[in-house]
Amino acid sequence: MLRVLCRIKKAVIRCSLLLLCLVQIILLSTLFVSTSAGQVDAPLNLRVGAYENQPKIYTDSEGNVIGIFPEILNHIATREGWSLKYVHGSWAESLERLENNEIDIMGDVAFSENRAQKYDFSDETIFNNWGTIYTKKGIEIDSLLDLQDKKVAVMKGSIHTDGEGGIKKLAEKFDIDIFFIEVDNYKEVLMLLDNKEADAGVVNRIFGSLSEKDYDITKTSIIFNPRQLKFAFPKKSSISQHLIKKIDHHVRDLKKNPDSIYHRSLYIYLSGLPREMIFADMGVPAEKEIMLTDKEKAWIRDHPAIRLGIDPEFAPFEYIMKDDSYSGIASDYIKILNERLGLNMQVVPGLTWEETVEKAKIREIDVLPCVGMTEGRKVLFNFSNPYINFHRVIITRTDTPFLTGLEDIHNLRVAVQVNTSHEGYLKDNTDIAPALYKTLHETLLAVSNGKADAMVGNIASATYWIRKMNLTNLKVAAPVSQEIHSLYFAVRKDWPELISIINKGLESISTEEKTEIRQRWVAVEYEPGIPHEVVWEYIMKYGGLLLLVLGGITAWNYRLKKEINKRVKVENELHQANMRLQDLDRLKSLFIASMSHELRTPLNSIIGFTGMTLDGLSGEINEEQKDNLTRAYKAGKHLLELITDVIDISKIEAGRIDVFPEVFSLNELIDEAAATIEKQLQGKGLAIDVDIHPDLTIYTDKKRLLQCIINFLSNAMKYTERGGVKVKAREIGDDVEISVSDTGIGISRKDMPRLFEAFERLETHLRVKAGGTGLGLYLTKKIATELLGGTIEVESEKGKGSRFILTIPKEIKKETASDVTEKRGENENSTSH
Repeated sequence: MLRVLCRIKKAVIRCSLLLLCLVQIILLSTLFVSTSAGQVDAPLNLRVGAYENQPKIYTDSEGNVIGIFPEILNHIATREGWSLKYVHGSWAESLERLENNEIDIMGDVAFSENRAQKYDFSDETIFNNWGTIYTKKGIEIDSLLDLQDKKVAVMKGSIHTDGEGGIKKLAEKFDIDIFFIEVDNYKEVLMLLDNKEADAGVVNRIFGSLSEKDYDITKTSIIFNPRQLKFAFPKKSSISQHLIKKIDHHVRDLKKNPDSIYHRSLYIYLSGLPREMIFADMGVPAEKEIMLTDKEKAWIRDHPAIRLGIDPEFAPFEYIMKDDSYSGIASDYIKILNERLGLNMQVVPGLTWEETVEKAKIREIDVLPCVGMTEGRKVLFNFSNPYINFHRVIITRTDTPFLTGLEDIHNLRVAVQVNTSHEGYLKDNTDIAPALYKTLHETLLAVSNGKADAMVGNIASATYWIRKMNLTNLKVAAPVSQEIHSLYFAVRKDWPELISIINKGLESISTEEKTEIRQRWVAVEYEPGIPHEVVWEYIMKYGGLLLLVLGGITAWNYRLKKEINKRVKVENELHQANMRLQDLDRLKSLFIASMSHELRTPLNSIIGFTGMTLDGLSGEINEEQKDNLTRAYKAGKHLLELITDVIDISKIEAGRIDVFPEVFSLNELIDEAAATIEKQLQGKGLAIDVDIHPDLTIYTDKKRLLQCIINFLSNAMKYTERGGVKVKAREIGDDVEISVSDTGIGISRKDMPRLFEAFERLETHLRVKAGGTGLGLYLTKKIATELLGGTIEVESEKGKGSRFILTIPKEIKKETASDVTEKRGENENSTSH
């Protein structure tokens, strides 16, 4: 019974999620129609920025724009039916054109927060790159400091030149005087070094590794400014979001296929191999080569994009999954036909089956890839050879008496899904006038809820959705006939060439391939034609037992219905409680926002004016006044610290704190942290010892790591009366371990579990003297584990000091926003053809 109740609860939750998904799908479909109208139907003529940055994008000896990014983009354009025009210019000119909406796409653009203010970026990263430094022969440069008073060649507008982590910012940060020579491309940078006109030069690591052998130059060990290379788009363009969605979709698919143009381009170009090798052996295997006539080949060239109209709910034959990808038996056939025939059949998204049929009638859809043949459809479409078989069956409730076929449902209320071959079959072969429903989902529910007595449908799709919707009161009652029915490609009447092409493609698919596709998608088989005498024999033999079982099921259903009603009531109460909790959470957020502004602003004024008065800027004060003001000043600082910690903790728990990684010296960070508490250490006569390799650099959020180190040092200082504090850092594989040790009072074993809890301050003789909010270590652990991807450990013994150990990755794995939008759940509505 407990298992049954759990299943009931899951079913209720699944229904709630279904309603939410339906609302989302309707809204997203509406949005697509309003923003993408015309972009799918009309081929796009796109302007693409072209500049010289081999091997990522450059012009060959014949004037063709080639490279990693053009190969990938050209492939996508062919699939989408886009026309590309490359607009030549320097890197700086191309960026300016992109910002002014004078070009539509630019490849090989390194992502940064500043650039994201000017341009839109694809979510998918093509690959990562970074800056590296080369020198002319005879000059040794081991660090950035060696660039002092040197002539350094750089590419104008490059992110490695002018970006936040670029060479100019680094020179300014470390106060290095450099004379920069700006040129239009990286090739000119290396030429200046080769000609001894510059001492050093900055290029990206890809260009440098492929070109260094052609110049008399030396590569240094200095690398900096790691970046993600993506496609970029103008913010002012009305088609940028459409292009981003399409390009991201294709790039994701290309990354999954190790033999795709994406992986081949990266390997060939980055290895310096001939470009022709990218396309070697990418065609159809010789044994599966399809002989097309010159007329058919010309037709394919003249039709770069073919619009497919599909049923998004016709599982397992064709349907749209929760990640918006087209799946099912038909999708596998279409992939094979596209590859072997050179076709570009692409799904027109966002349409219901009813909308698809209407658009196909007026030739806004070119092909219906998975439909049954009816007399009415023959007027509108040409049909391919059949390629999928199915059984048409009658579905009824489990309490319906035994049926043998269509003749038994003439006097029943029969439901069927509109615009399917089942509707056409009944019209062409019977005098049954069925009730029509828009989707298979509605049709199945009509039978399940008693609005209809039976329905006619496809056994594979019907049983799939019966299980999916958990309609346990439905059954496959009987076959419609002994005939096996088929599904076809239906093509618009004015394209007879395409029918011939598709038929040749279908003939090339072997029996083994067809079996593999069917086994991948179809888990239910139904064999019609059981002899009637066998059926009656089993009925007579097991009739009594069946009646007994049915009686037990009826009683069980009655109790189950009562339990379901109770569970529904509980679920409603839980929903109301959840809504109240959400309201409380919103109130908490409003309160914290109010603290951030309404409390900190006047508090800063109190601290500021109190400090000014203590410094004598408002005139002399006596000792009693000074003591009172000092107490007020310290209390204000304590309260400000508490408010800031609470706000930081709330932001972390709400996921509203962004991580801004950068490359920096860990030694300098520790020095900065030590300087923050130096005055307090001197006041207590404590020494600080720092043991860190001077060249240890990491890539993480500098501000948040500094906050953790200061909290550890402050904590150590507060609870240490003699001796000192030691800070040590070392590399452990891909991680850095930073430890802060003290010679203080230590922590007892029983107090260790409470150490990182909020508002916990352990009982010691220094508790009042040390002060604090009780949030420092709690906040530090939040930052270290949830923002920096690290861990915290503590080693301590009462009376013998403590050692706090922070371990973080040397290079933080900051995820891009991707996939950034929460994916929709699978649409539970379905139809049948």
